Amino acid sequence: MAGKSVPIGLTNLVYAIMVDDVPPTTVGGDDGYTTYDSAVRILGAITANFSPNASNDTLFADDGPYETASTLGAMSLELNVADLPPENRAELLGAQYENGVLIHTSEDIPPYVAVGMSVKKSNGADRYIWYLKGKFTAPDDNNQTKADSINWNTPTITGNFLKRDSDNQWRVSIDTDDANVQAETKNNWFESPNVGTLQQVGAITPTPAAGTLSKATTENVTVACATEGATIEYKLSTESTWKTYASGIATASWPNGRLVLNLRASKAGMGSRTLNVTYNVTA
Repeated sequence: MAGKSVPIGLTNLVYAIMVDDVPPTTVGGDDGYTTYDSAVRILGAITANFSPNASNDTLFADDGPYETASTLGAMSLELNVADLPPENRAELLGAQYENGVLIHTSEDIPPYVAVGMSVKKSNGADRYIWYLKGKFTAPDDNNQTKADSINWNTPTITGNFLKRDSDNQWRVSIDTDDANVQAETKNNWFESPNVGTLQQVGAITPTPAAGTLSKATTENVTVACATEGATIEYKLSTESTWKTYASGIATASWPNGRLVLNLRASKAGMGSRTLNVTYNVTA
């Protein structure tokens, strides 16, 4: 059992875009599943305020309180950060980010995302949290001229959150000083919002592994997953569309220099796994 402690800090603010949220095929079934893209960190976390807007009510009968019931309301998460870079704004708000230009239109549709964070405790341990499904709205732009004292114009972004269709879960968390938490759950917490809630698909193994890759000697990168029947997808970090892996990823069109290959493996009824592989590509 974890010892006495008080939350005193906030860091490791991340989000992961939801790809699928599939309900069970039968009422009460357990074959629903949710998959996410790789987690992306937002630097400079200041505050994260979550409100479940829960309510309860009491029924009076026989001249006294007879029964009570509670329910969740419209859940909201408010994030205040040092800054929200354009690439993060584009992903969270469904906007376009092309050649360094951030474009908002009236037809933007924000994606569902999960948001994770680490809350530092006074005893030195951490509380890891994922809020599993929500959409954010565009933040206000509040700016002012520089005067004789510094005013920090930090953005605040607010999202509405709800339960997942696959399993009705809306929040998961662990305390790192809880002896009941497995080491693998702690170590992999920020890889995916599914950590600790579903058995993950097995490890993803690219060949060659990260490092220098010569296109002259390596025409294809091959990828394997330890879970039989898992679907493997891939894309370059500069691309937005995932492709289904078949028998190899051609390297001929890859630009020379540093390149990040995003890999994702998923299977119905299991938690997805992601892997980012960095290559130094040469001719």
